[in-house]
Amino acid sequence: MLTEVKGLVIRTVNLSDNDKLLTIFTEEHGKITAVANGSRVLKSRYLAAAQLFCYGSYVLYKKGDRYWVREVSLIESFFDLRSDLARTALAAYVCDVADDVVEENAPDKEFLRLVLNTLYATANGQHPLPKIKAAFEMRAACILGFMPMLQGCHYCGRTDGDFFLDIMNGVVLCSECHRNGEGIDVPLTAEDICTSRIICPLSSSALAALLYASVCPMQRLLSFRLDEADMPLFSASAEKYLLNHLERGFKSLDFYKQVCD
Repeated sequence: MLTEVKGLVIRTVNLSDNDKLLTIFTEEHGKITAVANGSRVLKSRYLAAAQLFCYGSYVLYKKGDRYWVREVSLIESFFDLRSDLARTALAAYVCDVADDVVEENAPDKEFLRLVLNTLYATANGQHPLPKIKAAFEMRAACILGFMPMLQGCHYCGRTDGDFFLDIMNGVVLCSECHRNGEGIDVPLTAEDICTSRIICPLSSSALAALLYASVCPMQRLLSFRLDEADMPLFSASAEKYLLNHLERGFKSLDFYKQVCD
């Protein structure tokens, strides 16, 4: 029986001098692992579409407990990702997140669309990489069920001024409520409050960017402006929010940071 799917290659493993094992993120079946026989050979018909970041149409057949690639039609290679090391590193991080959270036989059209849109934005170079990365992280967290409450201070309702994002509780505190220890069950000193929870400072503009990335239409994910001074706050809070809720880090993210430093 043949199965035809459209999907993005989010991971590759060399099986031999000639063959690769592909992890393909598909709209129809979630994550699929398939052998691309002979795909490491320069004259292979699978060569172009068996690369990391390639999006294509794959005809698969099942042999034993494993899928094998029979035919491939390349749709998008995201070639420009490979022209810059920082872009390549960010794209690898995005694919690693997808590989970690997407399951087999669990279709996730919205998350696949997010990943594809992020790779496209990373490749075309029209937006700063920190902006792309943070928007992806915030939206990914929301799709995965970790949407925070960002409309204003969770305790007093304030919507202006400086704020703090309580990462694990998914709420925002204004500076006064944070100083008074709101959300803490027992009285703590200001120093204790800072060390007892994961707290990220936010300007009002950075908070607005987080809220926008959480709820905007997918096709408008990067259609916002943020001053350069606010970008580090936006970027740090989105990254910490996703990674702490996934409860893990990524070597590809570490590499991206090394490249950008």
